[in-house]
Parts: sequence; structure tokens; C-alpha cells
Amino acid sequence: MSQLSRRSLLLAGCAVTLVSLAPGARAQQSATGAKLIVIILRGAMDGIAALPKVDDPDIRDLRQMLIDPQAAALDDGFGLHSAMPKLAEMYRIKQAAFVPAVAGPYRERSHFEAQDLLESGAVRTAGADGWLNRALQRAPGAYSAVSIGPAQPLILRGASQETASWSPPVLAEASDDTLRRLLHLYENDAVLKPSLTAAIGADMVAGDAPGGMGGRAGPGQYAQLLEAAARFLVQPDGPEIAVVSLEGWDTHIDQNNALNQRLGALDNAIAAARDMLGPAWSKTAIVAVSEFGRTVRVNGGRGTDHGTGGLAILAGGAIKGGRMLGDWPGLNSSALYENRDLAPTTDARSVFKGLLRDHLGWAAADLDAMVFPDSAGAKAMTGIV
Repeated sequence: MSQLSRRSLLLAGCAVTLVSLAPGARAQQSATGAKLIVIILRGAMDGIAALPKVDDPDIRDLRQMLIDPQAAALDDGFGLHSAMPKLAEMYRIKQAAFVPAVAGPYRERSHFEAQDLLESGAVRTAGADGWLNRALQRAPGAYSAVSIGPAQPLILRGASQETASWSPPVLAEASDDTLRRLLHLYENDAVLKPSLTAAIGADMVAGDAPGGMGGRAGPGQYAQLLEAAARFLVQPDGPEIAVVSLEGWDTHIDQNNALNQRLGALDNAIAAARDMLGPAWSKTAIVAVSEFGRTVRVNGGRGTDHGTGGLAILAGGAIKGGRMLGDWPGLNSSALYENRDLAPTTDARSVFKGLLRDHLGWAAADLDAMVFPDSAGAKAMTGIV
């Protein structure tokens, strides 16, 4: 049996199993049929590399080696990394949009703290529940959500029971950044380095094999998760919201190679979700965000370090695409945050609020006070859908 066939059977089985175990067979569905997929890109994606502002007068002096020369020209002087041709086409047909220089209120650079605050919706200290779970407690209709991954993320934890989770029957692989650190650690070990190098090389080859969908560097390494999310959403009695976590975005070393793999896999995964959703794509919104961005300047390992301003990717038939949302702060030294990072100009909570309010129907007062406490200053972004 082929790998693709095995994956299809697993997806078909998991959809039936999860939906049957979801809390309460709901007699009432969301009236609009709207769907939402939240993708958390764990590790901090370099938004400037994914969506470079190629006409910024300072970008080449600061990071020439990280600018993709084949980036697809979009609007307002931006380009989209060439590893994402499907998203570029979605942008062209107005089914994708981008929000540069986005960040939550957190201004430190710890992955774990930033992810917790992004998912909890808090400003300084993350609580035990997530903003999406709190949203479900004040849902305007019969909404429920599913998380796709090895563990239910903080964003969906809390008092609401309208949640479920599913994990693929394959253990997550170590990220490229972790492997590079191991290689560096054992650089002078005559016994362990050759074995580790050979093992990593074999895995890369397996990932690039014709028809292969997995593998650390495989073009379909994220596809199974997004396909599963889409399959759940199109079930007749299934959830309306899915959360997917994608690892591997911490690009301290050899960023061009790592991002080319990751962005290509993300591009394929979003397209796989679109295909799986079928007619429901027209009522679907996808948002992909990281916990923060990366430094503007290149480090000594041909990569970047933890930064601030990042990128939000929006896709789906419900998105009013073909445009940039938010503001570009510029890369002049006087405009950088702490003289090292892209300064954030859009609060990530504003993007989430805009989707919940205008796409799914949540009340603005609930979003400002309960879903994202003390966030009245972060106004819901208008015109996303």
C-alpha cells in the first residue's frame, strides 16, 4: 500500500472517530457555515524573508543574503518568497492577504513565554486557559473546535467542553535547528559526528523521495495536519474551528535553506487544506502566525535571532485578499525596535478579533473584555473578510 493511501485511510478514520467523540452530537450547526483554521508557526518565522519589502531602501544593506531574488512581486513593494507559488496565486485571485510587522503585546524574546501569551491572549502573564476556549464560552452559535497535533495547545484549554483533539499516529521529528545544534556539538567527535551526519542525510533523502509526503525536509511535511483539519471541518456534524501547530521555524543557522523547505511545505499544506475543503473553502478563513519575528540583521550563522515584528498570513475563500493589511514601519535604524527588530505596527489580537467578529459573528464587547482581557486598545481589524 502506498504512503499516500495509508495517509488517506488514517485521515478518513480519524475524522469519523473524532467527530463521534466530540462533546454532544450537536443538533444545531453554525448558521453561516463559516470555518476558521488557526495555524501557529512555532519557533518564530522570519516574516521579512517570507514577505520582503523589496523596495525598502535599507533592506539590502541589512540582509542582502536573505532576500529571495525570485520572490513573486505583489503590491506595495512587497514580494512573496518563491517557495510559496500557491499562496502567490491565491493572492492574485484575491484569496490571500498579508499583515506585515505584526506582534502580540509581548516584547521579550523567549519562545515559551511568547507562545503562551499568544495563545492565552494575555498581556504579561499567561493563565491556564486560552483565548479560543474563552471565545467558545461566549460563542454566538453552536461552535466547536478541534486541535491537530500531539497535545492540545494552550489556546484551546479552558472551561469550554466544545473542544476535541486528534494526533497523527507518527511522532514529531526533531527540527532542523535542533539537528544543526547537535552537529555543532559533536563537530570534533570522530565517532558520533559521521553517524549523525549519515542519519540526517538519509532522512533528507527520504523526505525528498518521489511521492513522499513526510520527512524532515519533505514538501508535504505539514500536509497531513492541514488535511486532517480540513477533513474535520467538512464533516456534517463536525467542528467549525481548527488549530494546527507547525514546528521548525527557529532559523538561527543556514536560514535560506531551512526556510525554503518550511515555506514550501506551508504552501503545500494550505493548498492541501483548500483541496480537502472543497466547496467549504469559499467560507473558510486561515490565519498563520508566529510567536514573534526575527532580527533584521543577519547573524554569524547565516541566519537570524529572536526578534519582534513578524508576519500574519491570511488565506481562504472568505478572505478579502490581494492586498496588504496594516502598516510597514521601515527598516531605517531609527525605525527599528531596540535597533535590531522590525517594529510591530499591528497587534496580533486585532487580527484574531477581526476574524472572530466579522467572520464568525462574535460580539465586539466580549472580544475586548473576556476573550482578550484588557484589550480595548487593540481594535478589531476591519475588512479581513
